[in-house]
Amino acid sequence: KIKEDALQRVNTNENNFFKFYENSSYNFIPLITEKEKKVFILTGSNVGDVLLLGNDYLLTYNKKSDFKTKEKIHNSLIKLDLKSKTQGKTISSTIHSHVKSKYINSTDICTLLLYKDYSNWKQHIVISKKYVSIFNMNKGTLFIMTLKAWKKISN
Repeated sequence: KIKEDALQRVNTNENNFFKFYENSSYNFIPLITEKEKKVFILTGSNVGDVLLLGNDYLLTYNKKSDFKTKEKIHNSLIKLDLKSKTQGKTISSTIHSHVKSKYINSTDICTLLLYKDYSNWKQHIVISKKYVSIFNMNKGTLFIMTLKAWKKISN
């Protein structure tokens, strides 16, 4: 019921809440626990060798599966090449910034894990106003430090 409701809300697109991009489509991921019901909506690429981060949403529902809230998780859509377009070169690390959240989002991690076997990336970094999240693609581990510490190490 909640997935059908989410699909209807996207198709209706009241107040142009959802953004649509060429060569992409939405993936609906229901998450149901004893305490809550949610549907994550992630944007997936319809083009090979491209990973899309952002343009993702969270819809929440009550225990009776009635709609409660909707929110944008990211402000925009980021297109990342899974492979280098320069022959003989590889991409080992990727990065993006967050405006709305302090740390890497669960939707970022989900998408990165889904595509990790299609890239050579060793890590993905997310920089926010106060923190830096470093996700190790091979180990599936996450390290978070302050931006201040990151800048000190970088210098």
